Amino acid sequence: MLALTLRWAFRDAKARWVQVAGIALMIAIGTGLFAGLSSFTHWRISSNEASLQLTNMYDVRARLGEDGYLPQGALASIAEGIDGVRAAEERLISETQAEVDTDDGPVLVRARTIGVDMADGGPHVNGVEVAVGRGIAEAEFGEPVVLIERNFGVYYELPDAGDLRLGGGVSTRYVGQAVSPEYFIVVEEGSFIGQANFVAVFTSLETAQELSGRPGLVNDLVLTAEPGADPSTIEAALLARTSERHPGAQLTLMRPEDDASYLALTQDPEGDQQIYNVMALVLFGGAAFAALNFAARMVETQRREIGTAMALGVSPMTIALRPVLVGVQIATLGVVFGVGIGLLVGRLLAGALEAFLSLPVFITPFQTEVFLRVAAIGFFLPIVAVLWPVFRATRVKPVEAIKTGHLAVRGGGLAPIIGRIPLPGGSLGRMPFRNLMRAPRRTLLTLLALTAVLAILFGIAGMRDSFLATLAKGDEELLRGAPDRLTVRLDSYYAVDSPEVDSIVRGGALGVAEPGLTIPAAALPLGATSGPGEAMDLQGAAVALHSVGDDAVELSVQFIDFQSGFWTPSVVEGELSSEAPGVVLARKAASDLRVGVGDEIDLVHPVRTAAGVFSAKASTVPVIGIHPHPLRFYAYMDVRHAGLAGLEGVVNTVTGTPADEGDLFGVKRALFGVPSVTAVQGLSEAFEATAEAFEQVSEVFLIVEIFVLGLVLLIAFNAANISSDERARDHATMFAYGVSVRRVLGSLATEGLVLGVLAAALSIVFGYALLLWMILALVPASYPEMGVLLSINAPSMAAFLAAGAAVVALAPALTVRKLRRMDIPGTLRVLE
Repeated sequence: MLALTLRWAFRDAKARWVQVAGIALMIAIGTGLFAGLSSFTHWRISSNEASLQLTNMYDVRARLGEDGYLPQGALASIAEGIDGVRAAEERLISETQAEVDTDDGPVLVRARTIGVDMADGGPHVNGVEVAVGRGIAEAEFGEPVVLIERNFGVYYELPDAGDLRLGGGVSTRYVGQAVSPEYFIVVEEGSFIGQANFVAVFTSLETAQELSGRPGLVNDLVLTAEPGADPSTIEAALLARTSERHPGAQLTLMRPEDDASYLALTQDPEGDQQIYNVMALVLFGGAAFAALNFAARMVETQRREIGTAMALGVSPMTIALRPVLVGVQIATLGVVFGVGIGLLVGRLLAGALEAFLSLPVFITPFQTEVFLRVAAIGFFLPIVAVLWPVFRATRVKPVEAIKTGHLAVRGGGLAPIIGRIPLPGGSLGRMPFRNLMRAPRRTLLTLLALTAVLAILFGIAGMRDSFLATLAKGDEELLRGAPDRLTVRLDSYYAVDSPEVDSIVRGGALGVAEPGLTIPAAALPLGATSGPGEAMDLQGAAVALHSVGDDAVELSVQFIDFQSGFWTPSVVEGELSSEAPGVVLARKAASDLRVGVGDEIDLVHPVRTAAGVFSAKASTVPVIGIHPHPLRFYAYMDVRHAGLAGLEGVVNTVTGTPADEGDLFGVKRALFGVPSVTAVQGLSEAFEATAEAFEQVSEVFLIVEIFVLGLVLLIAFNAANISSDERARDHATMFAYGVSVRRVLGSLATEGLVLGVLAAALSIVFGYALLLWMILALVPASYPEMGVLLSINAPSMAAFLAAGAAVVALAPALTVRKLRRMDIPGTLRVLE
């Protein structure tokens, strides 16, 4: 008997192989996507840790102040013998500019040359791993041979080797593209992804000394600590020894968490995973609803056979075994297909990860444990689904089960309501609506499944639209009234009337030119911080701002002329006033600090003393205005109050427009090689680079969208296919009376269209709620610096939802072969 039941179950599955495969694929997509998206963060964290370990990122970094240099070996000797120090290496770092030829023409960007000890396969701390090309040979130490940072090379699609021109007219040759832990993600001011406007240039220490004109000098030390060693103890010893041996030297100490690239690399994965988890859960829920519904409906088409078996005296347990075995076959196929879908999703997501991050090591194994947990749920779904209709069928008298063998022929459920609603057309015109209403449970489950997956489409598209709209809003604010606005960064602080500044302002490259000042700062609620700190250089003061408090909001304060006719920030609350010191904050910063116009905050900022050194100082200043830029670190004060930082009459930037309208490259070319200039950047360039980088990140969303559309198609096809079986007698009767196949397909398409439109309408409601929750609750944890604006591109959203509804409406066309080959007498006779 068992053997017969097994053969019969296999026969049932074979007879309905299209439905079995369709339900199994839905389960597979749900489990595969869930496993792939749940694995994404694990891959990122594992890859990050392996890459940081391979390159041996520093535990403590010691930098000399601006224009501070010591003879080679001096910094290393300071670290020598300190308990807990495992390895220490010196570097020479210089700011400059770089020019490289691309297929679209030459590119000029800010650059940083990093000279490291490459002897014996070094550097051994903060390693430089060659990604493409080759490394620098020992014979090339001291020669103009360099490596460029990999992110820059990928962004501009540069060859593995080529020519590179540095500021001052220095020609070099790059022989490869490399990665290093401080630049796994390039984070620059005004742009989360800065490789479009910045390049790190790695070379031997000897070459860096030659290129910068500082032979035998260094200004940077990186070291690693022994396991269990206290970095604070090492830092204290470094400061004490520096003060003792080099009294005039200012040493700034950093740890990895003070590095913007390290923070972007290590803090984002968990926040991003929350968004992926939401998408995965909703998708899996949609697939689960669909699998439960269709598996149950597939069994219900066998209700007459179950009644016949009961009439012959077969026990309910034996009767239940056969459909349960069909459910087991569906579940098994779902797990098998799920492995394939999971591997495919994993490969696609791993490719997106490798395209976004430049790491020397990627670890993206198939997460068996994650998949098995999800697959276990997916395995039991079809088994549970078949038990309910079997239980219902075996609870009635056999004669009733046989009599009502095809449930779809009766107008139960909510169908009578349709009879009271005036609808155009005759009985055939009203049929699609009656079919939907007479089986409300089935319709509701199918509707829920479609709504869930379409809501994900809405949420993903809304996330993309919101991020791009936010970036565009920031670009619009910075370029308001000055679309060619640019910034010239200087290598130090100069008097506003100095020759260095005058040569830029009056040099002819700029049409409009306004000197300005930009300093790092941190804002806290009033009374949340203490007084001034120890003396340090400006960069050291910026590092110190990282630790002023958990409630601190890091800012980039720009001192500009509030009475300028060129450009000032737009103010949505308050006003620009030059009378007394006051700060204009971004709306996001004000919200995070819970302050408004007229409230006071503690502004922790560097202040220059009479001796020319800096210390961190807390000043109480009022908030005089709120501006709408979505990035919270933009803050403004009037240049007349630069004395707050001890920098009155001093500038380090020049903002303006090109003398020739639109000729940004002309300005870069004119100022290339000027010793005091480290960068010329159009403010629109940061937006373009960040938008392009976001498009790379959104490849994950695109992958999900493709599978979601596939899931919509599967749900629609399975609904149409199973409905065709349920209504076989209806269709046979219609054909017997001369109704054409085209008319029947039209009726089925109308039913699908109604269902698709209802699902699209509901998905707008649930998708909007999902989008709102992600933006308000999840995005701030992942992107605390950005106040994301909720935005929906109505035309593109309508196109997405219309496509989903169209898929549901057109799915019945896939059953045309079955309808045309129907045995009309046989169908009517079997179901009579």
